[in-house]
Amino acid sequence: MSKVFDTTLARRQFGPAAADYAASDVHARGESLALLVERLQPVVGGLALDVGTGAGHTALALAPCVAAVVALDVTPEMLVQTRRLAAGRGIDHLVTVSGDAGALPFAESTFDLVTCRLAHHHFPDQHRAFRECARILRPGGRLGFTDNVTVTDPPAAKWYNAYERLRDPSHHRVHALPDLQAMIEHAGLRIESSVVLAKEFEFHAWADRQRVSPARKMQLLTMMRALPRALEPLFAPRWVDGTLYFSLWEAVIVARKVVE
Repeated sequence: MSKVFDTTLARRQFGPAAADYAASDVHARGESLALLVERLQPVVGGLALDVGTGAGHTALALAPCVAAVVALDVTPEMLVQTRRLAAGRGIDHLVTVSGDAGALPFAESTFDLVTCRLAHHHFPDQHRAFRECARILRPGGRLGFTDNVTVTDPPAAKWYNAYERLRDPSHHRVHALPDLQAMIEHAGLRIESSVVLAKEFEFHAWADRQRVSPARKMQLLTMMRALPRALEPLFAPRWVDGTLYFSLWEAVIVARKVVE
């Protein structure tokens, strides 16, 4: 059975950066995290799974609201960070599991909640990842999903993904919101809410989190100066005292498994 992701590439890319992701404000305290938990309305006593947990920020946010939460990732160093953060908060009902989104190691209809935050763009078989999430949800269970989104213009979307891939070789593809929604629905889930947020980045912090070389940083800056017009509202680039700041769009989607 083929995997959703090249786990060797993911481990090579994210293992050395695990501590940086544990400390990242965008991941630990981003606006999308609070909104996702609010819209999911976790039920006390429920069982939750966070797919592609990274340093565990979403799993940790869910933990106070559920009976138990499983944090799953392919990168061992990320799971070490998850356990460290959980211990620091006195959370003892969170467990970590090594695994990937294309072959979730759980039985059908196991979880009340499944989340996947800022990870889906790394999965080459993105349809299959959604089908796996739907499979392990109980009837009536909810998927809470967030990821970056791009514009609907195909050439501009291609540029966007090339830009992200230059920074992070494990990046596969970001989609426009309508395409994401269609993928979720095709997996057998019914969308209940969907919103897009803008989040701001300082270029060097964004690049350094992936250990981008000085030469590649120059390539990224050169590309940004030739940004396609269709992407100007999304990136909204601005230079302040010689430093680039820009925005990205992030979708927050909640969907329910409905058995007809």
